Amino acid sequence: MRDHRFLLIAATVLSGAFGLASARSDDPSIVRNASFIAAHPDLFWRERGIFEYTSGHFVAARTDFRRAAGFADKPSQALLAQMLWNGEGGAADRIAAYVWADLAAERAYPDFIATRERMWKELSAQQRGAVQAAGEPVFAQFADAVAKPRLERELRRRRLDVTGSRTGRVGTLSVMAVNPDGTMGPPIDGSLYYAPRYWKPEDYWRWQDQPFKQPPRGHVDVGPVSTTPDQPD
Repeated sequence: MRDHRFLLIAATVLSGAFGLASARSDDPSIVRNASFIAAHPDLFWRERGIFEYTSGHFVAARTDFRRAAGFADKPSQALLAQMLWNGEGGAADRIAAYVWADLAAERAYPDFIATRERMWKELSAQQRGAVQAAGEPVFAQFADAVAKPRLERELRRRRLDVTGSRTGRVGTLSVMAVNPDGTMGPPIDGSLYYAPRYWKPEDYWRWQDQPFKQPPRGHVDVGPVSTTPDQPD
């Protein structure tokens, strides 16, 4: 049976990545555009990984999340940690799972910190002792210090490729909208499609962080307390 924690994280990832359009002033026609996602390898591989996972293709999901993780995608790192913990797509490895959870919590997203701390409490003393050595090669390849520049290079390259301008100037460019199902939508204003929060590294990281630093929370409205008449004995 699939761990409910994975599904909770996946739901947070999906809502954080694309579902808060009105709250974040994002246009869904942009952030759900197939060409937009393809130009952002962190989002592309994350979405592929979630699709493979929900389809029951766990080996492929692990591979996709690891690819997204290489582009500093913290949600994918958290999801990979949960798969390693559960033994989905391969043998369970709680030491590796903790390492990936620790990496996912690098930017102090509250839900990811909570997952990391839960895992730590469930490790044995021997497993805790093995964490540092296991973590060094993972952090050397996937920590923000090395993974963020990897994505930033991709964003700069893909933005210049699509605009056709070596300066990255958008001008009056319109972008054809390709929906996730392959159908065509109305053209998108290039100045909106190429807004800094989607392409400039510093703005992009802020845009990515926002829903996970302040994740959406459900609430229940409780009315005033009322009394009921005493029942006869």
